[in-house]
Amino acid sequence: MEMDCLQEIELRPSAAKLLESMRDIGYSFESALADIVDNSVSADATWIEVINDLDPQDLPFVAIIDNGRGMSGDELTAAMRHGSRSPRESRGQGDLGRFGLGLKTASFSQCRRLTVVSRKDGQTSARCWDLDHVVSRDDWFLQIPASTAIAQLPGIENLPETGTLVVWQKLDRLDAEGSSPDRLRAAMNILFSLARAHLALTFHRFIQPEPGERSNPLSLRVNGMALEAPDPFALHMTPRSEAHEVEIIRVPEGDVIVQAFTLPHHQRLTTSQLNALSLGSSLSQTQGFYIYRARRLIAGGTWLGLARRSEISRLLRVRVDVPTALDNDWSIDVRKSRIRPPAAVRNRLRPLVERMTSTARRPYEYRGRSQAATRGMPVWLRTLERGQVRYEISRDHLLVRAVRALLDGPDDALEAMLRGIEATLPLDVIFSDMSDNPRQMEQCDMSDEQLRNLLAIFIDAVAPDSEALNPEQAERILQTPPFSGDKRARDVLARMRPITGN
Repeated sequence: MEMDCLQEIELRPSAAKLLESMRDIGYSFESALADIVDNSVSADATWIEVINDLDPQDLPFVAIIDNGRGMSGDELTAAMRHGSRSPRESRGQGDLGRFGLGLKTASFSQCRRLTVVSRKDGQTSARCWDLDHVVSRDDWFLQIPASTAIAQLPGIENLPETGTLVVWQKLDRLDAEGSSPDRLRAAMNILFSLARAHLALTFHRFIQPEPGERSNPLSLRVNGMALEAPDPFALHMTPRSEAHEVEIIRVPEGDVIVQAFTLPHHQRLTTSQLNALSLGSSLSQTQGFYIYRARRLIAGGTWLGLARRSEISRLLRVRVDVPTALDNDWSIDVRKSRIRPPAAVRNRLRPLVERMTSTARRPYEYRGRSQAATRGMPVWLRTLERGQVRYEISRDHLLVRAVRALLDGPDDALEAMLRGIEATLPLDVIFSDMSDNPRQMEQCDMSDEQLRNLLAIFIDAVAPDSEALNPEQAERILQTPPFSGDKRARDVLARMRPITGN
């Protein structure tokens, strides 16, 4: 029902003040670049080139070039309009746009001059928003550059017969320590060091389509160097992840496709594989949901408040594909960096997360059972009492017994020392180190002499007064840490005491 009113007043916003305000909508440099790449992908580009350098006047610029469909003059003018499309309009499945603001707001967050040149059907069209010009006029004047100005634009020589060039100039937010060419290049290098990884992860399913996805690979290059797609679900490496059953959450506007993957245990991975799967952080920090809109990553490494990060679930990653028809329900913002599933979907995801987390425990539980069943002689015992877990030194371990045998009288001092070690076990530090990079953990580094001395104690305890060991005794020693992880132990043991018998 419309409100009764006496009259209407046309109240146009100040172009200067509104555009200056829109610069601080919250884009980072890498998210702004990703928004420009979105437009190229939506235009069916098969290659995209991002260039940054200084122009002949030693002024920094960024150019994004693609071989997409291109735009006519009228289409380009419409694309440069703020709010060129309503977010309520239905989108094609591969359309990565939403508000009709991304090209402009993303660009203005980084520069004061945005120029777009596009070629289609043999025609070249160009349009330019210059914030300084808009501020001086305080009105919405879009400029049409002359052919001489187009010819001088950075990157114009690389624009194909059909495609689009986006140029950022007057980059006033570089945060360079001075205006010399070296300082400007250094500032650009810092920004692009983050942008490369962000673009590669955001568009990894375009650069390297996942098994079963029918699409041609996208060539995405930065300064001539092709970006390599990360493999967050370990689908392209050996060993591969364990794929869970595909789940479909049906809502009236479309289907949300959910599939979890349990990554291989870190002990099965090389250092380079582990670093690649850590995605620049750690496995613990990158667990959780990876939410995609039209195969473009919106958010990754988050449980959306439906679960907590834990060591047990550190290998679990869940791919969630959301159709563009659900944009309003999922509260996707202008930057495509924030997303919140509706209550109906969250309620369906909760039991799925619980089941997936239970399945993801298997690599750890299997290794835990294997350790408990070993014929070795572990020093540490895991004790569960009234729901609390603690780790204790085995008082029956042969090393403890050997020290006790050397003591005269009560072993109160030994017991106090053991309890002190147990009470000061640095669990928080161990957990942090294991979460960051478990492959860097190396607890025991013994010299050959230290290894022989420690083996001698075990030999005397397992086979006292014997000149040889039988295979069972030898394996019991060799399966005990630290010998189980030392490749020298078997040869050293064989030299110290012959292994004979069945």
